Amino acid sequence: MPNLPPLTPLASFLAAARHGSFTRAAQELHVTHGAVSRAVRQVEEFFGFELFERRNRGIFLTDRGRTFAARVETLFAGLERACEELKAEPSSQRLSVSCEPTLAMRWLMPRLDDFHRAAPGAEVLLSTAGGPIDLSEQGVDLAIRRSDFAWPGRYHSQSLGREPVGPVCSPAYWAAHEHTSKQLLHTRTRPTAWTDWKGLSGQNPNADAEQFFDHFYFSLQAATAGFGLAIGPLPMVRDALAQNLLVAPYGFTTTPIDYVVITRRPPKPDSPAQAFITWLTQTLDLPRS
Repeated sequence: MPNLPPLTPLASFLAAARHGSFTRAAQELHVTHGAVSRAVRQVEEFFGFELFERRNRGIFLTDRGRTFAARVETLFAGLERACEELKAEPSSQRLSVSCEPTLAMRWLMPRLDDFHRAAPGAEVLLSTAGGPIDLSEQGVDLAIRRSDFAWPGRYHSQSLGREPVGPVCSPAYWAAHEHTSKQLLHTRTRPTAWTDWKGLSGQNPNADAEQFFDHFYFSLQAATAGFGLAIGPLPMVRDALAQNLLVAPYGFTTTPIDYVVITRRPPKPDSPAQAFITWLTQTLDLPRS
């Protein structure tokens, strides 16, 4: 392709154009300042004119450099989308799933065999993480998240239903503290959980002590062990309630937060991803938005 400049140096040119600095471009690409400078010079030599003005120890795009950088940016973005779409094409019945850690441990993992019976041949590769995710970078087909952050607009999302929450504790703890002051169990991963529930439910348990845990999972384990009252999302405590390991003396209040499935694009109707999403929606059985 004789009309194209050397393609590898274009990445260095684009990074330098974006940052207005060879040094910051080198940091982004994990190469040396000299490597970026030489790559840009290769592109300029192909055209026979400079794309940057070099003055006062800084670099500045020329008019032609600015026009070329904008077009290269568009082409690279299109290439990235094409790669994402190719990665998204199902090559088998294998499905890579990222799920909120506590939801995965307390609800999803105990039920995966049910999904495998409902969709014979499908294989779920489960990883745990919460919050923002780059599906392509992490090699994930779909992510199960709470809708408490903004994900890229290019992704497809589907609600699984609203999250009901309520205080939970062991039966023995409630028997001992129903008419006395209680200890509230907090988690640093959801620091406003109690405040949010009180505002939504209009209830305010009499409490004279608090205890903090680093993760939501630990606060629920502490409630099961009789330490006090913890805020429990219904899916994460449903099994413990059924086994009488926990009670929910104040009931559950539906929050404005949804559980969502995030994918690169809408799953095909006959795909393993769509079968999994349908099963999730039916099995979670949450209030709809």
